Amino acid sequence: MIAMTTIGILECGRNKPEWIAKHGGFADWFPPLLHPVDPDLAFRVWRVVDGELPDAPDACDAWLLTGSPASTYQNAPWQDALSRFVIAAREHRPLVGICYGHQHLHAALGGQVAKAPYWGAGITRYTIDRQPAWLQHAGEEPAPDVFSLIALHQDQVTVPAPGTQVLASSPDCPLAVTMIGPNILTFQPHPEMTPAQVTEIYDLHRQDMGEDIWRRAQASLDGPRNQQLAARWIVDFIRSDPAPFRQPQSSGDQA
Repeated sequence: MIAMTTIGILECGRNKPEWIAKHGGFADWFPPLLHPVDPDLAFRVWRVVDGELPDAPDACDAWLLTGSPASTYQNAPWQDALSRFVIAAREHRPLVGICYGHQHLHAALGGQVAKAPYWGAGITRYTIDRQPAWLQHAGEEPAPDVFSLIALHQDQVTVPAPGTQVLASSPDCPLAVTMIGPNILTFQPHPEMTPAQVTEIYDLHRQDMGEDIWRRAQASLDGPRNQQLAARWIVDFIRSDPAPFRQPQSSGDQA
């Protein structure tokens, strides 16, 4: 019998109050994504955007950073506190970052994030450049070669954190799915979002996106998505019990 795994969701943003009743909050979208892959997962939520953080980096079996309308380079107090937490947590537990969470992990661990000249929006195809060994379907033929997932971002990682491997990319987003060291998995797109949720967000940002990007994004939402493939990657990664990051010993610490 597989032991229950508890994922601590670090909620990095707030949904608009008028959308909560219909769509829920940012943390609410992950159990429906991941439970079809592993119904035994448990979840706890900390609203880090409101200053909540776990008491210890090993309080859960894994950590997941959600999306957010914030930018990593705003350096708000909650963002600085979250950076300190994830730096400590990666020495104890696997971490997963989605959209803002992807950006925050790279920025906190030595990478750079900047505003792109265009929005990433609509269902987007990302080429899978590398099949990680921890995937349960690794070695099967034919292996999936693309993710088609919802994009919703203007910022993106421009310089990856040291130790990054690129797992999936697109021409406009070369760092779409990455690993940072052995125990951090990040997605720039949103496997957890649905077309019903994101269509309202696209409408909200229509003027910012520009009419052409908005129209293409909205028109794409009837297309196929690979959200369950992304969910399988997340669950397989966490279940693989990846080795935590260890700070290298200084010469003075060596025997």
